[in-house]
Amino acid sequence: MSASEKDQAQTIPETAPVVVIGGGIIGVSTLYHLAKKGVGKAVLVERKTMASGTTWHAAGIVGQLRESSAQTELSKYTARLFTELELETGQATGYKQNGTLHVALSDIRWEQLRRNHDHAGRMEIESRLLSVSEVAELYPYIETSDLLGGFFVPSNGQVNPLDVTQAMAKGARARGAQVFENTKAIRILTRNGRVSGVETDKGVIATDRVLLAGGMWTSRFAAQHGVTVPLHATEHFYIVTETIDGLPRTIPGLVVAEERLYTKEDAGKLLIGGFEAQGKSWGQNGIPESFEFDELPFDMEHVEPMLERAFARFPFLETTGIHTFFNGPESFTPDGRPYIGPAPEMPGLFIAAGMNSNGILNGGGFGLTMAAWMTDGMPVRNVGSMLTARAHPFQRNAAYNAERAAESIGFHYGLQWPGRQIESARGIRRVPVHDRLQAAGAVMAERIGWEVPMYYDPSGNGWPSRPSIGWQDWSALVGEECRAARDAAVLIDQSMYAKILVQGPDAAKALDCVSGASMNVAVGTSVYTQFLNRIGGIEADVTVTRLAPEQYMVVTGHPSQIRDQFHIRTHADPSLRFEIFDATGAYGLLTVHGPKSRAILQALSGDDLSNEAFPFGAAKEIDLAHARVWAIRRSFLGELGYELLIPVEFTAHVYEALLEKGADHGLRHAGMFAMNACRLEKGFRHFGHDIGEEDTPYEAGLGFAVHLDKGYFIGREALVKQKAEQGAATKSCTVAIRVPGATAEDGPHLIHNEPVWKGERLVGHVTSGGWGWRLEAMVGLASLHNDEGVSKDWIGEGGFDVQIAGKRYPIEAQLAPFYDPRGEIMRG
Repeated sequence: MSASEKDQAQTIPETAPVVVIGGGIIGVSTLYHLAKKGVGKAVLVERKTMASGTTWHAAGIVGQLRESSAQTELSKYTARLFTELELETGQATGYKQNGTLHVALSDIRWEQLRRNHDHAGRMEIESRLLSVSEVAELYPYIETSDLLGGFFVPSNGQVNPLDVTQAMAKGARARGAQVFENTKAIRILTRNGRVSGVETDKGVIATDRVLLAGGMWTSRFAAQHGVTVPLHATEHFYIVTETIDGLPRTIPGLVVAEERLYTKEDAGKLLIGGFEAQGKSWGQNGIPESFEFDELPFDMEHVEPMLERAFARFPFLETTGIHTFFNGPESFTPDGRPYIGPAPEMPGLFIAAGMNSNGILNGGGFGLTMAAWMTDGMPVRNVGSMLTARAHPFQRNAAYNAERAAESIGFHYGLQWPGRQIESARGIRRVPVHDRLQAAGAVMAERIGWEVPMYYDPSGNGWPSRPSIGWQDWSALVGEECRAARDAAVLIDQSMYAKILVQGPDAAKALDCVSGASMNVAVGTSVYTQFLNRIGGIEADVTVTRLAPEQYMVVTGHPSQIRDQFHIRTHADPSLRFEIFDATGAYGLLTVHGPKSRAILQALSGDDLSNEAFPFGAAKEIDLAHARVWAIRRSFLGELGYELLIPVEFTAHVYEALLEKGADHGLRHAGMFAMNACRLEKGFRHFGHDIGEEDTPYEAGLGFAVHLDKGYFIGREALVKQKAEQGAATKSCTVAIRVPGATAEDGPHLIHNEPVWKGERLVGHVTSGGWGWRLEAMVGLASLHNDEGVSKDWIGEGGFDVQIAGKRYPIEAQLAPFYDPRGEIMRG
């Protein structure tokens, strides 16, 4: 009797510590890692047969280099695990390290590959840059006349998806876990809103922890329970050639991103696939109940452009037959990133779905992460950009997901640059003065449905088509906006930012539970703080304003609208008397920055806005034109500035009044590009880029926002220990850096992930960078590491270089920002 037959011969258990729904690579990997952690009675239920949805037809390519250090570490773990599974379980996985070769057809892609080579070196992943002749020698089956070079990672590999899934299942069973195939999960049971069990067609399993890893079935199943997991199935095409005489079984996988093509060796044949810019959604009316190892019709007309590129790139196809024309469904998400972690709507439910055709390379690392999350309460690495809690309720809309998924399949390949914009499902969420911003020349980008002004171009040209990493066609316009912030005033519409009202008798105590700073402040005070986790890491970067004795307004970035509410509810003492109200749609948020900002507001208000009456960090409800608004003395640009919280129905009126009075003071519109350039000069951290879940405020240079003496808050014990052991000189610290001699147009250009050296020792990397228009210098923030501490003296020794596309440049480094280091401007 096989292991699967033994499982089916067993009766569904009445209880289990964890139930996994879904038998694809992610669900089985999580079961395996749960079993390795000692959760030996965990149960997996699969509606049909393991790997029968998407996993079975995956290409099985295992890459390691990802967009962040944490994600790269998880992918490196996957590669290591696949080399060890066969030895552990005796089950062949078909894993082999053929390597991956990326080639460049343009200057911008060639620079991206050189930057990837830098990043790989920092992450201790062996890689090589290849000349065109070296590419031809390594991969003699392609046309190379138009190539500029290649980037080769020899430790990448490929695996048989079915075999590796079976190996993980075998390893899980050996440690006491159970797998029940042909067992359908009907619904998740709850008690008082929390997970209490799973009802299957074979019986009910009582449990307080469930992982929903149902692949393309996940979105609809989750929605039936009031849980948002935005994803949709799309058709994915590839061909497999006839046997190619002499094709080495060790030939590397190939990626021609600009032509949206990839290949891998497949038993003496070559599999050639692609991710077209505009794909085809599938299953808009639901997935057939009988679906199991199914293929979809091959749409030759749709795939013809991809095949034409393939035949031009691989001349041998003219004389080689095609063995297989394949089309199978895979799930894609609106932003091209998976959804993993706790579901904010249902305590006890975890999600791991929406792999965007990266399920195999995520298989090991995500299984490790989910097992840790479900048992220890935290992931093993920073996965903030992929949190389930980043999803917004509107994204449960099926039509939205179907339309976006057809485009998000194309996020994989093509050129990545700031001007690459989303085209599908646009215009969904609009700020109150959206049309007026458009009339003023706003060039919009999409962010979680919001139309966000990135810069202003009165000519109406809109987004350019010329791709670039550094100097952009809009750069001069952004420069004008930044200089206006320095010399006069700018108006930025930040109405898309989340506004969260926390109110009730214990509102202060609830916020104190999650915040590093004290909430025991006077009404009319704005507090900059971080929400923390149990290791003292940063879960949110927010401002909190006390509007009334029992009412606080939390303002946070638009991606964190749901996440930050979830964090408060999860970590505040449940006995406290408070409520949370999402006020994002109730208020506009217009911000005015620059030396003339006070004069502009004072012309519209009879309230005293002098520095003595209204200092930095204060908040007041004031008259402004004919409205009442909350004005907060803050500026993410580092200028004299005001954030104006305005009821939506008054926002247009206030906007028009600001423009009218501001005309005499040089007021102009500014967008998010200008705000980002200014905050870099000021050394302000960006959550998700410069700081995240694994960084404590002390490590990030934000210790001033921690009040250890206020009493209990999550992470306090870890921070007390860190401060006692390391003091002010922490092991890791974000610093400002500047590249002497760089020019706005010619560069070299800082972006992120560039390695930082001190002599011949790798000491960190750039977390974000760009041109500073007020300083006329290339500036950035970096995370540096030193065993003896990143102290002012250590920084002051100098000797730092930054590595950009393979070349080192000396940099200036200091703990303080380069622009207004003492903060005199914004406090003036």
